[in-house]
Amino acid sequence: MKQDNIIAERILNDMTDGVITVDMQGQIITFNAAAERILGIRAGEADSHGFGEVFLELEGADEFCQAILDAVYESSVSHNRIVPFSNNGQQITLVLTTTFLKTPEDDGKIGVIAVFSDISELQKLQEAEARHADELKLKHRELQDAYLKTEQGNQQLQAALKKVQVIRITATAFTIILFLGIGLYVWNRKPAAFTQRPTLPPTGQMAAKTTVTVTAQPVTSGIALTGKLQPLQMVNVTSPLTGKVAQIMVRYGDVVTAGQSLLAMDISEARIKQREAEAAYIKAVANYRQIEKWNGGSEVTRANRSLAKAKMALENQKKTLEETERLYKKGIIPTTEYDSAKHQYVNQQMDFQSAEDELKAALDKGNPQNLKVARYEMDNAETRLKQIEKEIAAAVVLSPVSGIVMKPSGGGQTKDSKTVERGSSFQTGELMLAIGDLSGFSIACKLDEVDVTRVKNGQKVKVGGDAFPGEQMTGVIQSISPQAEEGDSSGRGSSPTFSVRVVVESISAEIRKRVMVGMTANLEIVAYEKSDALMVPLSAVASEQGKRFVSRKKAGTPATIEKVEVTTGYTTQDTVEIVKGVKVGDVLEFAAPAPPPGSSGKNGKK
Repeated sequence: MKQDNIIAERILNDMTDGVITVDMQGQIITFNAAAERILGIRAGEADSHGFGEVFLELEGADEFCQAILDAVYESSVSHNRIVPFSNNGQQITLVLTTTFLKTPEDDGKIGVIAVFSDISELQKLQEAEARHADELKLKHRELQDAYLKTEQGNQQLQAALKKVQVIRITATAFTIILFLGIGLYVWNRKPAAFTQRPTLPPTGQMAAKTTVTVTAQPVTSGIALTGKLQPLQMVNVTSPLTGKVAQIMVRYGDVVTAGQSLLAMDISEARIKQREAEAAYIKAVANYRQIEKWNGGSEVTRANRSLAKAKMALENQKKTLEETERLYKKGIIPTTEYDSAKHQYVNQQMDFQSAEDELKAALDKGNPQNLKVARYEMDNAETRLKQIEKEIAAAVVLSPVSGIVMKPSGGGQTKDSKTVERGSSFQTGELMLAIGDLSGFSIACKLDEVDVTRVKNGQKVKVGGDAFPGEQMTGVIQSISPQAEEGDSSGRGSSPTFSVRVVVESISAEIRKRVMVGMTANLEIVAYEKSDALMVPLSAVASEQGKRFVSRKKAGTPATIEKVEVTTGYTTQDTVEIVKGVKVGDVLEFAAPAPPPGSSGKNGKK
């Protein structure tokens, strides 16, 4: 009984809610620590004192006292209330539950128990939440009003824009009508001189007839371009591993041969990766061998031993159960002993089943799938190890071809490529250097959409330059881009262009001494070239109904003129090639073009 009192007292003191118990004589018999903290009244002032003596004289405790008194008067009802209370001048809010205590026989009255807790903070939070909700509603209403004002402003703006548009259309129509009126007025009042037909010049001033003899002459037409001289071929050199440059054996511009050492990489980090890969490979090999001989391994042996022990124990327990059952049927042993033997036999069966399951699970670890996985892991570890060893072996970077050492271009590199210096860091596969083949040159240039149709692969190109005057190289067009590159649409040069690559397969030793990579090259693409073209003046060819004719003199006395249909070819500013219809020596007659106004005639008169 004493222990029960101790437990009850401990529970009351550990509660976070205040508890007060008042007996029928009005004496306070329970006042826990939480009540002392919430109400601000020390337990010594309340224990064994009258309720009225402690609470009725307190200011701000009226509703609290009334709730206790109501519980006394209405003994069959429990009350839940929220009441205010003044704790040493600080106003708090309590949630109070009062209950009338009775004896188990329900014929005796013990007293009243009051349980309460401080909800002041919660009430403040609720009030703050309600206040914030009101503020939010107010802001929402203001936002709606602002939106309505904006919509009204938009409607007014649209109405104003419509008015402006009507005014603009009216002004435009008025301007057009005004200009039409001015034009009609000027037309009706133009001078008579404008309506007179021009007088023909005298017969002596008619365009004179002239002749030309068809001859063969060489014709060449070219397209002028510019570009930068680059090596005939660029071979990029990439980093064999991730690390820093430890040593550099060459400089930019050096001429190297195939297989020559260029630089050496620091392999300290690679050595760490090699050791890690080797350790992983050793573990993978050990794991594979263990699974390969799994059925004879220690784990399977242990599982077999456990199964054998469980089997022996099960057999022994079975014999014990049979003996116990025989004695039980004869009435020698009690029922409890027989039931215990049956229970032990069931447990032993479960142990045997567990041992069988463990053996099956142990054997399953050595199945073909796990063996295949272990073999794959071993192969992957071996491949990684060989790859790292290969990278270490290639730490000294060699030149793949003969040529000149340059900065790399393309492959995602920018114009400001990373300069190779001692201590520079590179990732595996990152571009480091480039070896340029200087047995010839390549030039990249661009053609506009008009000229690109006049060129083709294999066409001859003359290459010169201001930096090497007097030297001329001959190249050919190697490739023409099938897709245009859009120009700058903001101004000049906006027409699409096509990339063209010109190669000079070989150069002489003298030119190689004077010509360097990066120099500007002046290109002339030979678009048309013929050594015996029949060129005649443009005015000698007349067009009729889509066909072209010339007037040719026939041999004889007197000479007669015949009209001959011809096929034209290459055309210059003032001449045209006759491809078919005439031959060398033919004499063509045509009207010489009249001299422009203000020029002198044959007689020197204007």
